[in-house]
Amino acid sequence: MSCANHSDGFVLAGYESSDVILWDWRSNTAISRIRVAVSGTIMSLVCDKERNYAVLGGSDKTVVVLDCNEKSKLQILQERNITNTGVGVLGIRPDKLILVAGGWDSRIRLFSWKHPEKLKPLAVLEFHSEAVECLSFTDRPISSGRIRKDLFAAGGKDGKISLWSVY
Repeated sequence: MSCANHSDGFVLAGYESSDVILWDWRSNTAISRIRVAVSGTIMSLVCDKERNYAVLGGSDKTVVVLDCNEKSKLQILQERNITNTGVGVLGIRPDKLILVAGGWDSRIRLFSWKHPEKLKPLAVLEFHSEAVECLSFTDRPISSGRIRKDLFAAGGKDGKISLWSVY
């Protein structure tokens, strides 16, 4: 199961059954539900609160973007197949321009989040030797040493942490 804070009082939950449910936390009621069979078991789910979109990945080789406005039904906006199965972690960079997906195949995939309905692939980063299991973004540019950019870190099952500055 994976959960994400959608907006004030609303939580989006992805289940092993491939169901995604938008919950009204205040009244404990399900607002909308959708089965996303192409994702397999949902491993990661993140929300873009400003655009009312969510993106999820799981045991299959598909990254799925959902339109999740709490006033309407959840809808699949885009499905993007990747080469190998397993998306263990997802993250949206704070500037809302890049989606990062960490895979079971040890690769980090970058997608454009400028137009989530397109989910355009940008790059595949290779460093880890085992599954990428966590991501973290700087919330402001680093201004120390030679680096003057936003960074993200990726942690893998191999015990390594990689730092990346992209686009």
